[in-house]
Amino acid sequence: MWKINKYGKKIVLFTLVIMNFVDQPAPEVIIVQGILSGKISTDGTTFEYVGIPYATTNSSTRFQAPGPPPSWEGVYRAVDEIYGCPQNTFFGVIGSEDCLKINVYVPAIPKSKPHAVMAYIHGGSFILGNGGKLVYGPGYLVRKDVIVVTFNYRLGPLGFLCLRIKEAPGNAGLKDQIAALKWIQKNIAAFGGDPDNVTVFGESAGATSVSLLLASEASTGLFKRAIVQSGSSLSNWAINRKPELVASHVVKSFGYNTEDPKELYEIFSKMNYKKITSINAKKPLDLFFKTQILLLPCVESNIPGIEPILTDLPYNIISQKPKNVDVVYGITSNEGLIVTAEENEKSIRERNVRYLLGSDLNFPTENEAREIANKIHEFYFGKDEISLDKVVNITNLYSHLYFEMPTIFEAQQFVKNSESKVYTYVFDYSGSRNVLKFHSTYWNENGASHGDDLFYIFNGNLCPFTFNSRDKIIIDYMTSFWTNFAKYGNPTPDKSNLPIKWHPNRNGNLNFLYINSKLRMDSMPSPEAYWLWKEIYDKYRNFEI
Repeated sequence: MWKINKYGKKIVLFTLVIMNFVDQPAPEVIIVQGILSGKISTDGTTFEYVGIPYATTNSSTRFQAPGPPPSWEGVYRAVDEIYGCPQNTFFGVIGSEDCLKINVYVPAIPKSKPHAVMAYIHGGSFILGNGGKLVYGPGYLVRKDVIVVTFNYRLGPLGFLCLRIKEAPGNAGLKDQIAALKWIQKNIAAFGGDPDNVTVFGESAGATSVSLLLASEASTGLFKRAIVQSGSSLSNWAINRKPELVASHVVKSFGYNTEDPKELYEIFSKMNYKKITSINAKKPLDLFFKTQILLLPCVESNIPGIEPILTDLPYNIISQKPKNVDVVYGITSNEGLIVTAEENEKSIRERNVRYLLGSDLNFPTENEAREIANKIHEFYFGKDEISLDKVVNITNLYSHLYFEMPTIFEAQQFVKNSESKVYTYVFDYSGSRNVLKFHSTYWNENGASHGDDLFYIFNGNLCPFTFNSRDKIIIDYMTSFWTNFAKYGNPTPDKSNLPIKWHPNRNGNLNFLYINSKLRMDSMPSPEAYWLWKEIYDKYRNFEI
């Protein structure tokens, strides 16, 4: 046995410290495009391969499906994160047009059989975000023996300008997501992953993307399971029903006045990508509750030679022929806080002269629309005017209209019309990692805000520390549920040590797992609001594109 003297001990300690600041190489991997080298995470648990090009896009493929990924000679150093696709931030436009990069995180401990794969689609209202480790650190999940994949996709006008012509058919950002999932199918085995056991998951706009992929023929065979967190393709903010009109409104901010798709394309195609991304036009307010996000996924036209993502409304597809894919659907208990936080007294009071209805409804007469709008107002506010004095009431309305009811309606359609196992949950925990609730300034309100569940699944650089044992328990619950579902198709398999059995739904009466310090199974969270909105949508849902 050998000894280290006091100077040797100092040298070893110094070496260990230095190693944390110097990338240690991960094993080289041979994929279809060439050879990759990666790095080992600072804690030694993960092989990281980041910033790999999974497809190509530039000014020539702008607004269209991406091109094939590049190949290379020699070894590609997959060690540098790319921030993301172009987006308009407080600091101006950041990101480059050549942004279609994917990150693969592999458990460093060898395994005799292939790993289950979890592919995450980031949120950000289809205008912001990226797949990097600022928020989506993979450590919590990778330590539970799965491969985690994250990626960037085009955002804003570059990803979601929809003119329904060959040059700009729409849904380029969703087509990027399809390209990433195809890349995983071709290459993940080289990292030790199982291409036949891929779970796609996402939150907010990422969850809505997952929901749209569940409705799309283009994604068939690309994943086995799905987790949809706080988003749905049935929400009134998921689909742009008048994309050409929206595009026309956008170019007015540059001094143009046309609704012709070809002319609109010529205008957009000649702009620098930074100028396109910097567009800050606002939708004109009308009587209905509408998102102020300008460019969203759309229903495409059938164009020869172009594979569409969507050629009908998602509701029409999943109510008739949904995929037989096992799905977890969930919400947070106080989703609307993130929306309420964006309001001020002036914007709130404007709601008093507008309908508290989604723009995805269709009424035979104006009087009937007004009658239903008044019914909703009375349900949430009684005879009172809407003001910031009614924060709880406003938040409940936003939670139900934008997140809770669309998610429930979609889950019910899958239970009713498919052979899928469908699990439903409510994330109700409030702890020190509820980052978005703190950001909303309504941290004294009960429950969890939209997006709070993310910080109990990912250990991103934005929130790297865990401050108490209660948070650690919730992290263990969430990551166990998610990885068990990815590995076995069951969040609580018989061999798990979790203190509850989470059963899939068997009929239209959904049972939810309430995730808090104490786990429980119970009925839906807002039954009275559910029956109000169900009656409205059953009678007035707009099935026309």
